Amino acid sequence: MRKTIGSGLAAAMLFLVAFVPAQAQVSWDSPGLVSPSSPAGWGVYLVDPHPGSGIGILTTFRGSPGTGLGYRIGLAEDRSGDLAVFGGVDVSGMLLRHSRDFPLDIAWLTGIGLGVGDRARISVPLGVSLGRDLESDGVWFNPYMAPRVVLDARFGSGSNLDLDLAVDLGVDISFDPGWAVRFGGTLGDRSALAIGLSFRVF
Repeated sequence: MRKTIGSGLAAAMLFLVAFVPAQAQVSWDSPGLVSPSSPAGWGVYLVDPHPGSGIGILTTFRGSPGTGLGYRIGLAEDRSGDLAVFGGVDVSGMLLRHSRDFPLDIAWLTGIGLGVGDRARISVPLGVSLGRDLESDGVWFNPYMAPRVVLDARFGSGSNLDLDLAVDLGVDISFDPGWAVRFGGTLGDRSALAIGLSFRVF
């Protein structure tokens, strides 16, 4: 099932790249929305991307809770107000689980993705995500922080490489195992916001 869903998302991304007017590119990875305890399922978000001048739409999919593979694709306005398409795949794995001596879970994270516009931007993040999910009185609460470096390769009328430093801050809240409210923001060389819902669909 995961292969089918992943193939479908890849096909959708190629369709959008082929048929959406290429006016500007935005970063696919901000906010990252990756924590050691990320909820599984489909996510739908309003996003203010980097760089951008308006609100866009982002959809994500995770096949299992916590670390592993995540897929995303979205549409948003760039800073000049033109429509842009972006998408990518993130991958993460657990480095350290919380214990009596250390209160946090730590996961490594990376990925690769594309922003399409008048130029193309391929971005590869590398970092860690620190957090700890808690549950009390039926409420699930999952705050996290994810510092990372991002290698940007731009292609088009001239090519160049950039290295950005960014920190994701996020929190997930759920009152029911079937869904969660998710909020994420990015600080540093990237500046972005996202808020939406994640629905467990299996």
